[in-house]
Amino acid sequence: MVTMYDVAARAGLSIGTVSRFVNARGYVGPVSSEKIRRAIDELGFVPNTAARSLTTKRSGLIGFVTSDLANPFTAELVQGLQEEAILEGYCVVTASTGRDEQRTLQTLAALRGHQLDGLIMSPQESPAVDEYLRHAAHEGLPVVRVGAAREPMEADLVASDTYSGGRSAMSHLHDLGHRRIAYVGAHRQAESRRQAYLDAVESIGLPVESALVCEGEPNREGGVLAGARLLEMADPPTAVFAANDLIALGVLHAAYRRQLRVPDDLSVVGFDDSEVARHSVPPLTTVAQPKQELGRYAARLLLDRVTGRRDSEAVERLLSCELVVRDSTAPI
Repeated sequence: MVTMYDVAARAGLSIGTVSRFVNARGYVGPVSSEKIRRAIDELGFVPNTAARSLTTKRSGLIGFVTSDLANPFTAELVQGLQEEAILEGYCVVTASTGRDEQRTLQTLAALRGHQLDGLIMSPQESPAVDEYLRHAAHEGLPVVRVGAAREPMEADLVASDTYSGGRSAMSHLHDLGHRRIAYVGAHRQAESRRQAYLDAVESIGLPVESALVCEGEPNREGGVLAGARLLEMADPPTAVFAANDLIALGVLHAAYRRQLRVPDDLSVVGFDDSEVARHSVPPLTTVAQPKQELGRYAARLLLDRVTGRRDSEAVERLLSCELVVRDSTAPI
């Protein structure tokens, strides 16, 4: 059985330093913390959370609440979150609430009833949920938001720079010669991507046509429906920028139904770089978000709050996105 002494030996640190880190009972510098995390990972050390909870008064549980746990983006984010949490002996309790405001509020209340040490939350389209989180943060519950926020609150935020990612997608299509570019969004989600599209169209010097901006469900079916509307136009677009990869796959399917070839007849760009984008036919050009790193960074922010390693004002961190060019885009 691997013990803290084994971790200390592997990390080249004292048992006292390792104990402070594992039990979250004092400051451990970032260099030493990284050595301990690496040793824990290499040795497979599992802290005794039951014993720790008696001394720290913590449950060893952190919550993650999202509107769509089945989304490929969310699945990869959770993987990074869990990997980081387990290094410090924490268990992640996940919950998916759809876009149901009442269900979300009930879930948050239930999780807090289990004495969570902290909460990580993906964006919700609900002022009531925002107010609940603001109240929870005021009461001392560490809260980290992942993704764009509706409005400021006293909580840490980690997100991708999706606006810059959207501009890079539009620049790519413009450089390929496309001038009639449509956007398929997801109602009130992905607002920064929509704004990137609108700003890019304006900077190119093209008129903004409302018919080229479609909103629907953030899934494949939403993309199929929006794609069908766009491709039925008398003057259809030559390219489509979709708010996520699932929507983009739906647009690909809509093109297939009309016997259009991608990218010869229509170029399509997605967003996220989920696994489905890598294996679609054709492989999807997309904007990659650092999904696992978002999860790891969110967990790190939260656990630094929980353990007292950080007691500063709320911070915001934007991680870069990257355009990944595959086979779904081509010159016009």
